[in-house]
Amino acid sequence: MATKFTALILGILLLAGGANADDKLNVSVTHPWLALLVSFIGGPEVNVTAIRIWNDNGDLVMAEKGKILREIPDGAKIIALDENDAKDSGIKSANKFTVKYLYSPFPVSTNSLYDPSVIPFVAQRVLTALSEWDSQNYPYYQRRLAEFQVRLSSSILVGQVLKDMNIADFSGSSGVLLRAAGCKVERPKEIETWQKGNFSGLREYLDEAKNKGAAIIFDDDTPPVLKRYLNGKSDVYKLERPSLETDYPSFLHEQYISLWQKITEKPLPGRKTKR
Repeated sequence: MATKFTALILGILLLAGGANADDKLNVSVTHPWLALLVSFIGGPEVNVTAIRIWNDNGDLVMAEKGKILREIPDGAKIIALDENDAKDSGIKSANKFTVKYLYSPFPVSTNSLYDPSVIPFVAQRVLTALSEWDSQNYPYYQRRLAEFQVRLSSSILVGQVLKDMNIADFSGSSGVLLRAAGCKVERPKEIETWQKGNFSGLREYLDEAKNKGAAIIFDDDTPPVLKRYLNGKSDVYKLERPSLETDYPSFLHEQYISLWQKITEKPLPGRKTKR
């Protein structure tokens, strides 16, 4: 009898769990930055599907070669930065879907989303979009936005371990993160020439930067020809992109600490230096 009763209770719980899963808000997004923000603010209340993603080389591409877009059902809810972002994601008409444009148009380049002073404003518009579709969970989304802003600020404070470090910036978009951390960032004057594959004077610049104690930084937005040249060289550091599943404030915290450890070769308290 007890066994049958237990089975009945488990069955009820499973059915309830399935109903809760169905009640989640399903949202597709046009850009991986939006995937990060919607996932954080929506938490377990929102299922997020990214139409475009970063591939292993850091390039922005259609997810599953466009399969994700093709399988989005009519009437689906989609968040885009603006109309151009939607078109770049293959959404030619808003008639087929329910599309929320956060801006008209997005006033800066998408690389500006690396800037800690920009991304909270985009997150605020994400909150508005989610709340319009799911007003009953507005208080929850509001708390998640507040948590995001506090933790992002905390991560920037952690970045102060890099304060006053000299940086030779070869990145495509990460310079703003280093400036936010208080680094002394220098952008080489010849970088546009080197980005095109003409490396005249580049080796001398790198040697001089190292002799001055500067850390040389690049990222996935560094043009491919220059990225290949810098990749694997000693005392040259790459800043990574966040994965779509990551908790962005935690990721940024780890980026700062990891860079500090690599540059100074100092482990955190309680850790041993790897050999």
